[in-house]
Amino acid sequence: MKKVKPIDTVSAGLQRFLKAKPPEKRDKADWNAFKNEENEAYRQLIQALTDIQHGLCAYCEINLTENDHQIEHFHPKSDISPETDWMFENTNLFAACKGGTQTNLFGSKTRHPDQTRYLPPIKKNRSCGEAKDDEVMDDEIIKPSELPISPALFSITRKPPQGIVNKVKVGALKVNEKACIQAGIDPKKVAATIDTFNLNCERLCLARKTVLEKLEEDFELELANLGENPSDKEIKSVLEKMAEYSLGVNQDGTLPAFFTTIRVFFFPIAESILAQIPQNWI
Repeated sequence: MKKVKPIDTVSAGLQRFLKAKPPEKRDKADWNAFKNEENEAYRQLIQALTDIQHGLCAYCEINLTENDHQIEHFHPKSDISPETDWMFENTNLFAACKGGTQTNLFGSKTRHPDQTRYLPPIKKNRSCGEAKDDEVMDDEIIKPSELPISPALFSITRKPPQGIVNKVKVGALKVNEKACIQAGIDPKKVAATIDTFNLNCERLCLARKTVLEKLEEDFELELANLGENPSDKEIKSVLEKMAEYSLGVNQDGTLPAFFTTIRVFFFPIAESILAQIPQNWI
């Protein structure tokens, strides 16, 4: 998870819908009515959320696609409250993946199998909003928009040195307790966030492991190009160039999938790069 911005405006279609169905008359059926009756407005809303999140799921950071995206309510939309219209409150809306539930689209027997999007058993590999479901956990876990810009509160389990057995899966998210203390956030809340969204399911750990392996492979190739006994300055220069390229916003406004994994790989160089203005990765 990374810091994301909430949308600050709503489309004309959603405004029209909310005028016809104001918060004081909110009904649990209104969300499906919005999706079905205002289909274009729904598409505009999910696109706006996707754009502001740079194309990444607000929770696991997989890249969102036409067949693997949905609008996720951090606080359950089923909570009809006179104080807050959770169903349409813009700070409660995030673009998310479908949490590994798309058997018919990404399973092994489909035309486009993709283990990063579906891996059996489905129950153990369900993540993000699909794992959280309708639980109210506002005070127990962290909202993506409430994460600090820096430092990163998560670290990643890397491949251990040869001969050492790692009890934790490579690619698993861990709590960066030092960063949590620096940010004034309870490490237990970060751990609960990982658990609630099942961000360490095998499917996502494998996906992050693949990203790490590619980065390590690219780094080894760059080192080889430096010849024997490169200086610390040369190695740092390679890492800086790789980090700038790997963490940059693409021309279409998207960020690379599993952004935090890349960020952690290049720590602490990544933090210096991401602190530079404009911080258009947020």
